Amino acid sequence: MKIIQIEVKGFDNNFSYLIIGKNNKSILIDPTGDIESIQKEITKNKTNIIGILLTHSHPDHCELVEHFSKNTKVLFPKEGKLGEIELIKLAGLEIKLIHLPGHTNDSVAYYIENNLFSGDTIFCKGVGTTAYGGNLEELKNSLNFLFSLEKNIILWPGHNYGGATCTLIEALNNSHIHPGKKALEKIHKMVSEYESKLNRKKF
Repeated sequence: MKIIQIEVKGFDNNFSYLIIGKNNKSILIDPTGDIESIQKEITKNKTNIIGILLTHSHPDHCELVEHFSKNTKVLFPKEGKLGEIELIKLAGLEIKLIHLPGHTNDSVAYYIENNLFSGDTIFCKGVGTTAYGGNLEELKNSLNFLFSLEKNIILWPGHNYGGATCTLIEALNNSHIHPGKKALEKIHKMVSEYESKLNRKKF
């Protein structure tokens, strides 16, 4: 397996991920932001995307699904019980979809060979806001669930907030960091501008 973390800019320092499995088949996680950056990696690695996985339904994580989904299976997030696991097989990879409600009701993470793609549930430093369809108590419960996993798991977050990657325990030790009042005001302004750019597609 090969993991390619793509800096796509997007809404705010977003990451998309190209995961290359067997026979050069691959999956794309959270396609968003700069199309050319993603396409460049697909072309360079001569890989065939057979699946798209989304960590949650906020538009800054799925705005390019339509562009990359021709003849491709798309797994749209759906609500599930905390810690509920679904097994997926794509590109010769065994993937565990883990339901982690909190940032949004449909937030999930993907566990692949000791790697956790966490979307906006947790970053290297901090956690995602619950201001747009989320629930703080559920987020706390999801973080507690993550404490039950192996601490040396490599975390791959949805945004570069405090780092591009780290171990799960490093991220959990920083999970007390929540957006403050000024940060939330900045986020609200950015969301408004982003929604306008997307013709009012709501977070």
